[in-house]
Amino acid sequence: MSDQKTKLFNLFSSRATVSTQSGTTSTTTVGPATATASAGTITSDIPTGTSLSSTSRPLSPLGLTIMREARKELGIDSTAVSGTIPDALISSAIDKVLKKRGETLDDLEKAQIIVLLQRDLLGWGVLQPLIENKEVTDIHVYDYKTVVIQRGKVSELTGLQWPNHQAYVAFLDRLLLRLGKSLSTQQHTVDAAFPNGIRICAIHESVCGSRGPLLAIRVPRISSVNLETLLNYRVAPPLIVYYLASLVRSREATIIVAGETGTGKTTLLRALGTQFGPEESIVAVEDTPEVNFQHPFFRSLVSRPANIEGQGEVTLQEHIKTSLRMTPTRIVLGEMRTPQAAEAFLEAAQTGHVGMTTVHARNARETLVRLESLLGRAQKNVSLDILRQQIALAVDAIVWLFREKGSGKIRIGEIIEVGHFVEGQIQVRPMFKLVQHGEKPVWRVESWTSNFDHQLAKDGIFLGDWPNEITFTTNPKTGVFNPVTVT
Repeated sequence: MSDQKTKLFNLFSSRATVSTQSGTTSTTTVGPATATASAGTITSDIPTGTSLSSTSRPLSPLGLTIMREARKELGIDSTAVSGTIPDALISSAIDKVLKKRGETLDDLEKAQIIVLLQRDLLGWGVLQPLIENKEVTDIHVYDYKTVVIQRGKVSELTGLQWPNHQAYVAFLDRLLLRLGKSLSTQQHTVDAAFPNGIRICAIHESVCGSRGPLLAIRVPRISSVNLETLLNYRVAPPLIVYYLASLVRSREATIIVAGETGTGKTTLLRALGTQFGPEESIVAVEDTPEVNFQHPFFRSLVSRPANIEGQGEVTLQEHIKTSLRMTPTRIVLGEMRTPQAAEAFLEAAQTGHVGMTTVHARNARETLVRLESLLGRAQKNVSLDILRQQIALAVDAIVWLFREKGSGKIRIGEIIEVGHFVEGQIQVRPMFKLVQHGEKPVWRVESWTSNFDHQLAKDGIFLGDWPNEITFTTNPKTGVFNPVTVT
């Protein structure tokens, strides 16, 4: 069991499954305390310091009133205060409100109010223990009494809750106010990010059926990533990681990273971004700031939705066109979401502006179909042959990521290089493919030549020296493998 504790947690998830001697699997827990929901539900691990008793008992109407007025007394009615305030000060504020109203509360309910207010003061209220726990990456709130963490693709109840629906709505309002946002029937969805990279998606209860408001929080747990990080978390063997790095270093390859939601597409972009040349000019275009390359000449353009009057919208495609006037050597589109953004990005790539982007797709070849669909919706009167020619001119390589079932580990599942448009079809060259999953994954080297052999040779990578199948420990047949310098 001691070696289990030393294993690295999954880069893209807080789940880390290891094999035991009996052949079963055990999951690294989020904390020592556990909370069982009800019969038939998942038993979830609750972070250290979370007291279920402090939130499981609903406050009385008087308690809710006292908590609200004590919050005003402490000056935290609208925005959260960073740092902590001593319990004694909170208790004094409660006593002051009680004296003013001529009311009394039992010690248990008063203690409960102190805990709730202290969490509010920390900025994330009831969710503060989850935000602080480094193993939690995704938090989903369904309603005031249902808080879920997601590890890999597995959702687990936490047992955390707010005193009532009104307290939850008030928390969400305060959270959005810190970002200068608000939810309403007119503005029913808010996507935003805090300066520290925490992303939130909030949805107004008017469009959530019987539950809501819905809240999804993604917390980045790794501030910086590089090629070595990808190797440590076994996303792919060294040959594949260094092959991708070499393509980036060539300054000739436009790369699309494909995969489903939560498969680490943006993380891979950030890792490959460490291979940008130190003198390059990088412009990122995003809906929410995520890539945040640590590069001296990095600039970011962020889209903006229209206000409730329908004014002030700034789209991704507008930013891509603007970026062309900023003389970039590389354009990075955070995610190819809309047909217009796809058209603008591919047009920029066709005109010689090397770039990278992400897109949702189920495999590498399907990514080409996805691009055809997006581009076709933007250029409705253009023939399929012309669409495919544009894609072939713009895209050089596609990397497909996926999450293994069971273990939840992220792997590079497939890489293809995109060639010319010939006789109505886009020519592709399969490069690598994962052929065996599990604890000992195996990738097949599907081609010993590349469109970028000249750059690979500069970096000491000769595909012909490698066997048909590779693992994390495979060495080349001949010669010495000189990996790309990790920065």
